[in-house]
Amino acid sequence: MATHYCDDNDVARFLQVPNYTSSTFPLDSTVEDFINMSEQYIDEYTNHTWHSGRYKTVTKEPLQFQKYRVTSVGWRGRAQVVHYPVASLTTLHVWDGSQYVDYVASSDYTAGSFTDPLSGDYWTDTTNGYIYLKTLPVVTSGSAPSGIGAYATYTYGTASTPQTVKKAAMLLTAADIVSNSDVSLTVGEGPSGMSNETKAERFRAEAHTLLDSPQLSGRTIPISRHKGSVQWLSATP
Repeated sequence: MATHYCDDNDVARFLQVPNYTSSTFPLDSTVEDFINMSEQYIDEYTNHTWHSGRYKTVTKEPLQFQKYRVTSVGWRGRAQVVHYPVASLTTLHVWDGSQYVDYVASSDYTAGSFTDPLSGDYWTDTTNGYIYLKTLPVVTSGSAPSGIGAYATYTYGTASTPQTVKKAAMLLTAADIVSNSDVSLTVGEGPSGMSNETKAERFRAEAHTLLDSPQLSGRTIPISRHKGSVQWLSATP
């Protein structure tokens, strides 16, 4: 399976050992398996993905549209999705009073762009995770059987891997390797050096320090988790 956040040669350079091959111990394929497990752990720990090859899809996420600007024909609407940046919006089902209409698939609705939003009926701020409606139906949530005015299916993730995530993947993978084999590392800590167990613990601790950095946090919006019939009612003068 392909690796994305780092590769086996990155891990070998970090551990200062020769590159892994089909005849080394561990095998290069084994190291790649460890990297895949580290990548999955990072995705789950950060609740995000950090490479276009690891984008994830959220299916039918409930949305609550905020009435945020009055117009001559009604209100515009704005909703915050839980995960962002948004790579693509697949469906946007909005309650019209009798059914959920998919704005993305319906020929009656068009998508505006971020730079020319009013050229369509809806548009997406992919960077910050906002979905806008040019005209918010007055019955958006009030008459919906579920009390949810809209649902979105979208793909999210950061396209390019930050160096902090790359290093965290290397550290977590290196910890797995040294926990399972003697890679002949000598890290000064007293005359006998450091045990593999201690090395692994330090590698994992440094990885979590990187993953807990403010730059990698803030990928979920608590207010967007409040579902049900309550609708935001703020208006911009």
